[in-house]
Amino acid sequence: MNANEHYVSQVLLRRFTVDGHLQSYQVKADKWRRKSPRKVFSEFGYNQLLIDGQVDDSLEQAFSKVETPFPITLKALETAAGKPSTELPENIYENLCWYCAFLKRISPFAKTVAPADFVIQINQELENGSAKTLIEVFNFPEQVIQYFRKEHILGHRVIIDSKNFLQLVYRIQFRRGYVLDYSMFRHNARWTICSSPIELPLSDVALVPLSIKAHKAVFYLLPIGPRLLLKGQINWGNQKSSTQTLVGGGNLSAEEAEYWFDAVCLSAITELVSSRRIPDMLAVRARAKAKEFTFQKTINPETAISAGVENFNANFGLRFVSVEEYVKFVHSFIQPADK
Repeated sequence: MNANEHYVSQVLLRRFTVDGHLQSYQVKADKWRRKSPRKVFSEFGYNQLLIDGQVDDSLEQAFSKVETPFPITLKALETAAGKPSTELPENIYENLCWYCAFLKRISPFAKTVAPADFVIQINQELENGSAKTLIEVFNFPEQVIQYFRKEHILGHRVIIDSKNFLQLVYRIQFRRGYVLDYSMFRHNARWTICSSPIELPLSDVALVPLSIKAHKAVFYLLPIGPRLLLKGQINWGNQKSSTQTLVGGGNLSAEEAEYWFDAVCLSAITELVSSRRIPDMLAVRARAKAKEFTFQKTINPETAISAGVENFNANFGLRFVSVEEYVKFVHSFIQPADK
């Protein structure tokens, strides 16, 4: 119970160490500190669920099973970086996709915004005449579903009405989404491993999503070493499913490397790590904003990160509120990006 649990694996963090330590940038304080990889991107009970004093650590166990073979995957990616194209063994390719799915779903960003995503989904489903979440999560009978639909038509919106619910909702959202994310990474993403002429940092989001209009695609960025960047590209629009296990290789130009470097630096919510301290991080993040990189603003991420030690011992409830109260609830977890 309350073990120190990482949301980015130490096997990945150690690749950024010098003499066994990382340089850690604290976003809020604009300060650098020298830290052990054991003490970054982690929190006590981060993935556990504590209900009525009983601990459910199944998520941490599942992540550990994906982490265990990941060093083999990292070696395969290192080799692939030096070739135009590499067909990875299926088990290695699948481990890569599972690892990225876990990173996406257990990041501080995903955890912080889980309640907002949860109620947005419920209200969108009601608007579309569906009640998938209400049925899957709450097992509501048809009579209750009809009541929810009627209230929504009358202009009311659903929010969560409980205490200490954040960790529970985070786990619900993880369970409902990670398999879909794996399938997206496995069958729709085009992966490339690139050598970089400049050293790259690693943010607490780890797998950085970046929507780029010029490419009509979403890119997922994961530095797997100071000089290696993994990129997954998923094009907008209709997706063509693929069973191939190819990973492209290449070298970033100095301009390309700075472009992705800036995006990773701006993505950090509370912390960013690097092999060496990056001068004037505020200027780097300002430069990224000038390039029109945007990330939604998370509210109280520190509270979300430590939510796993909070005991949930009440009924998990929903209630209807006005549109204004609903927007206020959503914005208490996530807000539009700063312009």
